[in-house]
Amino acid sequence: MGFGSDLKCSHDALLKLQDWELRLLETVKKFMAMRIKSDKEYASTLQNLCNQVDKESASQLEYVSNVSKSWLHMVQQTEQLSRIMKSHAEDLNSGPLHRLTMMIKDKQQVKKSYVSIHQQIEAEMYKVTKTELDKIKGSYRQLTKEVNSAKEKFKEALSKGNDGPKQDA
Repeated sequence: MGFGSDLKCSHDALLKLQDWELRLLETVKKFMAMRIKSDKEYASTLQNLCNQVDKESASQLEYVSNVSKSWLHMVQQTEQLSRIMKSHAEDLNSGPLHRLTMMIKDKQQVKKSYVSIHQQIEAEMYKVTKTELDKIKGSYRQLTKEVNSAKEKFKEALSKGNDGPKQDA
């Protein structure tokens, strides 16, 4: 009958595993949120830098040279990088981060269901092993008393039958 006691350790191990997975997913979620925020801030900073350079460079780029072309190209590439960073941050926020949040909620619900079902099973097992078993034991004790009482009556009846008057025919 050690099956139930062996499962106790399994239940605790499953709860620890579920808790560990939830903590890891929460850490990943926090990392992704920080990454999204950081990427958006970086994109915004790059865009502000490009806007500032555009204002200052507009009056200074009257003469077109290789240096000015390179500078203009670098500013354009920085603006493009800013747009890409912002787009990737938004994609990360709406895609993987959203799915991760849903996964965390699902895992929390699964854990809650598991704990609830486990408690129901434990209660049913207690009911069967304790309550019903105690009733059966009580019934067995009562029947044992009745059997012993019947044996005593039977022995008395036998002894009276042997001690009584003998009639000869």
